Amino acid sequence: MFNGYENEDDYVRSLKKNETYRFSYNYEIVVNRFGDGDDDVELADASVDITVSWDDSSVPGYIISWNVDAPTSLPNEWTNSKEEIVKEVIVRYLYSDLEANGISSETFKFV
Repeated sequence: MFNGYENEDDYVRSLKKNETYRFSYNYEIVVNRFGDGDDDVELADASVDITVSWDDSSVPGYIISWNVDAPTSLPNEWTNSKEEIVKEVIVRYLYSDLEANGISSETFKFV
């Protein structure tokens, strides 16, 4: 028994809310540096689009997929890779947005 369920998979399935959630976040990136000062930069917004979809395979849970649309190729010499940007967005924003929708971190699958 696991929290009153036959097994952990059944427990995780009981936590499922909707099939899919979509989130979009703006993330400020440095696209150019034209001087030595901290303010001597050209900034632009990258769009971080995240989809959270239910997967009911042998290990059930929500899978997080993502796309970063940036006005320049990443990484560049001033901005991290797309993967690093997504990690930061997930920690800063996505976890709390999912919790606000009633989605427990117990249901996240990292693949």
